[in-house]
Amino acid sequence: MAVISRLKGVWWDPFASRLEKWMRGFAVDLPDETDWKQSVQGSWYVHPRQHALELVFLSSTFAFASYQFYWQALGPGTLNRYLLTHFVPTTKANWSEKLMLSSLIASYGVTLTHKIWRRNVLFMLQPCHVNCLLLIFTMMARKTSALPHILFNIYLHTQWGGVAALLFPDLRDHKYLGETFNFFAEHILILLAPIYMIYSGRYLVLPTSTDMALLSFSLFSLFHSPLLHICALKSGLNLNYLFTPPPSK
Repeated sequence: MAVISRLKGVWWDPFASRLEKWMRGFAVDLPDETDWKQSVQGSWYVHPRQHALELVFLSSTFAFASYQFYWQALGPGTLNRYLLTHFVPTTKANWSEKLMLSSLIASYGVTLTHKIWRRNVLFMLQPCHVNCLLLIFTMMARKTSALPHILFNIYLHTQWGGVAALLFPDLRDHKYLGETFNFFAEHILILLAPIYMIYSGRYLVLPTSTDMALLSFSLFSLFHSPLLHICALKSGLNLNYLFTPPPSK
């Protein structure tokens, strides 16, 4: 609560208090105490006032940054826009790409099945599951369209999430057949697939650019807040650890 203590007694306290009241009414009823034995249900581990301030100010910041860096990275007259509108794949999809695509679809399907059984399908909005779907779309979409190449390059800047999941796996709620195996399979696949895609000649890799990197980070953050944040608040689910962090032990 150290952050909250700093937010009290300052000139914006009345405004922050109104935001906190709104947050408590907007979100589902959540316990104050955290159940560390599970990772699904959220709690007010982070104070409602902090949630409210972050939802308002971070979402606004991420939206503005996404707009600004989009025009700087992909706007008319930029090198990236030219490359995207003139890219032609050098080859057709071979058996290895089809195998990679099939593996991604199979893993995503298994994950979705487990979430349906658990009745928490909203967890398909976890960034790594969304990235898996993004790669599936990118591999299946027409390569003459700019959209799959833009999404692919955004993913290249944000794929560190899969590395973090493999380094610090949270397996507390796994109980179904193949669930743990598929967890590792999915995260390995979403890291291996881009390596193939980069060297296949079928996907455009844009030149290194600070603007493109910042656009990718801004869009990734915008997905986190407000979209994931609102879904977590209305469902009470600990989406992407928005309510409580993984246990330290």
